[in-house]
Amino acid sequence: GACGIWGVLAAGLFDWGEGLDHFNGWSGWSCMQDGDGNCQTGIGGTAIAAQLILVISVVAWAGTLSGLAFFALKKTGMLRIDESTEDAGMDFRQHSPPKAYALSSEPAQSSETPVSERKPSKESNSSFSRYNSH
Repeated sequence: GACGIWGVLAAGLFDWGEGLDHFNGWSGWSCMQDGDGNCQTGIGGTAIAAQLILVISVVAWAGTLSGLAFFALKKTGMLRIDESTEDAGMDFRQHSPPKAYALSSEPAQSSETPVSERKPSKESNSSFSRYNSH
């Protein structure tokens, strides 16, 4: 997002050749040349404008495609999960095995228990030391 935008703009802002009046662009370490082979001067504003147009184009492209994808997901009912899964938690309801997150030797709780009503096991505080005892 913002870091990518800054990277694109910084490339245009800090691409100075011989002094602040020369712009390297695609020319590598030498300045951009005009038709006569002379270094072009005063084209920094044009370079920054090109960078801004690039940023606006990418944001418009990504925003449009994301908007279309989210609109299609919303219309097909695939954007959100159902409320019971939301209450129980996606990890607990959808992923297997549910005991993967259990820090004790007790069996995992039922998937019908909402996250807000779950209580930690008695061994949960001491179970970490069990793994570091070597």
